[in-house]
Amino acid sequence: MKGLLYKDFQLILNKFSYIQRVFLLLVAILVTLFFKEEGTLFLAMILPLSLAALPTSLLASDHENGWEYFVGVFPIPKEKIVLARYLFCFMVTLLVGGAVFALSLVAHALFGRYSLELHLIIIGVGLLFGMLYVVILLPFIYAFGTFGNTIVNIIFLALIMGGVYALQKTSFGANFIAWLAKTNNILLIIGIVSLFLSITLISLKTATSVYARTFID
Repeated sequence: MKGLLYKDFQLILNKFSYIQRVFLLLVAILVTLFFKEEGTLFLAMILPLSLAALPTSLLASDHENGWEYFVGVFPIPKEKIVLARYLFCFMVTLLVGGAVFALSLVAHALFGRYSLELHLIIIGVGLLFGMLYVVILLPFIYAFGTFGNTIVNIIFLALIMGGVYALQKTSFGANFIAWLAKTNNILLIIGIVSLFLSITLISLKTATSVYARTFID
């Protein structure tokens, strides 16, 4: 498992040079300085989602290096190969989330315009959507290659448009907000985490089954 995680880590390092990584860090700091807390809230939402397509880049690199044929020589369980990809994507997303959290603490201490609770909520929502995108994406890219990313983009776009329509044209938005206000926060978090874990397990099983048929003879 460590070797599989290390392989993906090296693939990412090879795609982003040291100068590019420093540049991205400087951009994040400048966004925080110029746009203050609004900048960190923006980063908290956009960065996890920008990393959500990471499995597509990893899969493309695997194709270029002939990894699917190479790994078939070794007695590595297919479940472990797929699980390592899930774990790596989650680890990178959480790492970025931790960096944004550190920036949020600094911005909150310097400017104090928004509550720390709001920062935590936005960071949590960003991480949840980023990891949810990964969970939905992985089975599709194992089944359809890099085109799977396009399919999931269309699905998410349709869901967002449907959600916006429901909020504007129906009473769903007001009822949903009223329901959230009455729901215990701890129970709400437990429910969200339980639902996410259930979706992840289904995704993992599906991705493993697809991977076994597609990439290993």
